[in-house]
Amino acid sequence: MRGGAPAVRATPNVAVIVGTRPEVIKMAPVVRALRASTSVTCTVVSTGQHRDLLVRAFEDVGLVPDIELSLMTENQSPSAFVARCITALDDVFAQNKPQAVLVQGDTSSACAGAMAATWRSIPVGHVEAGLRSFNFQEPFPEEFHRRVVGVAAQWHFAPTPESRDNLLREGVPMHRIFMTGNTIVDAVKQMDVSRPFENRLLDAVPEGRLALVTAHRRENQGESMRDIARAVKRLVAAVADLQVVLPLHPNPNVRGLFQQELGDTPRVHLLEPLSYPDLLKVLHKSTIILSDSGGLQEEAPSVGRPILILRERTERPEVVQVGAGILVGTDPDLIVKEALSILCDPVVYERMVTVPNPFGDGKASARITEILESSLCEEADLPVMSMVL
Repeated sequence: MRGGAPAVRATPNVAVIVGTRPEVIKMAPVVRALRASTSVTCTVVSTGQHRDLLVRAFEDVGLVPDIELSLMTENQSPSAFVARCITALDDVFAQNKPQAVLVQGDTSSACAGAMAATWRSIPVGHVEAGLRSFNFQEPFPEEFHRRVVGVAAQWHFAPTPESRDNLLREGVPMHRIFMTGNTIVDAVKQMDVSRPFENRLLDAVPEGRLALVTAHRRENQGESMRDIARAVKRLVAAVADLQVVLPLHPNPNVRGLFQQELGDTPRVHLLEPLSYPDLLKVLHKSTIILSDSGGLQEEAPSVGRPILILRERTERPEVVQVGAGILVGTDPDLIVKEALSILCDPVVYERMVTVPNPFGDGKASARITEILESSLCEEADLPVMSMVL
């Protein structure tokens, strides 16, 4: 037996990759939990995929990235960004040598992070694993991205039973799937919405029923988005006390269309993108949400508000299955019909806002952290929290 003190084990490091505002918001609770851990450390890497929105997103959640890559360029294509991102992340991994890489969802940054880590033989954890639309074109390129990450991942952190079952059907071994809930619920619960609105224009929105409307998806741009605007105009004409808050997406094609179609419509408030605290405050004040956003499909039931999903299909069918949302696409007649049903029938409204949240209990980040601690620390004897849904 050799003498001397036992070797000191290095604390495992987890590299957390983010590049867009939704990633920052959804990964913030995970980063906080990892940084509070005594068993692992955490390095936050920002790719700068959506540079203009990222600075504000980090401020909203009170985090600062450890490494900033600033890879965004004007009019970037997904393929060009992914190529730059893989090269840059490969350098980061070579220098920092993380023991695990954590990516979230279905962005170009997540796809590049998973690929770069795999080529460095670094295990990948996928937060929000198993979502599927089963159509590579809707949403594009997100459905492709999440499939690529799914192939690379060692830990699949599935938010719901539906997403877990999708992974099982694809042949992912059960022992690599962990049903954790969705970290968006953690983020919503952790955000302080007691502060005044930062955007003072929101204080000028008159009292009454409020509809939050957002639209930006690539597959909706053009005539479909014009149909959404027409539906909004018809709704405010039909409901005398309805106010509409519509934050404009930075994409000039999207904002230009809504400014053209709704710029002079009474009771429609076209605003610049909202900070996350302001968005959640508007959500809490809203009577109804109309959106093609994936995140708002999760946030709406998390604050008990009904949502009309402005898409033809969704990779989050749970919100429809439990009755918290309705898939309406961009048909103006259907949008108006379903919105009026919610706004004018108290029974319909009450039924939609009292269903249980299908996305979990707000403890997903703690579960993810415990699973990583247990997996990365050979000597750890830590209980792994289970999620019952």
